[in-house]
Amino acid sequence: MKNIILVFLLATIPFMSIAQKRSNKKTNAKMGEVAKQSPSAYEYMIIDGIQSTTSNDEKMMGQGELAARAGAPGDIRMKGMIKSTYKHMVQFKTGRISPEQMELNKMARACNHMSDALYQASKLGWEFVSASHTSNEDFIMHYYYMKRLRVSDKK
Repeated sequence: MKNIILVFLLATIPFMSIAQKRSNKKTNAKMGEVAKQSPSAYEYMIIDGIQSTTSNDEKMMGQGELAARAGAPGDIRMKGMIKSTYKHMVQFKTGRISPEQMELNKMARACNHMSDALYQASKLGWEFVSASHTSNEDFIMHYYYMKRLRVSDKK
């Protein structure tokens, strides 16, 4: 068995050496210029929003009132959720710090809902692409994905 492996290795040596000798010796060994690729035609942004699942009214309620509300029919609970005010926090993320990014995050402090954030972004040319949501007992996290045509940077 060892002789077969030895013969096989000796037979493959010429093939391995041919693969290494295919380089062109006339060209300079230095690496050529790397072609600079243009960036994507689009810029992307994520709007992060965090919504509290407990309203200010519910924070002031006693345990008895909360238990009564939890035992109420679905229609009444949904109406209560619509009428209650929930705390929202919004943040705009573009991946770089620019004057527009800072302006967006200043506007985010005034946003009372995710629709306000979408409106502010759309005024600056951002287009809604997709959304996702995750939740736990205390919060609902909203992620809105936006894009727009890239504008040339002025330096």
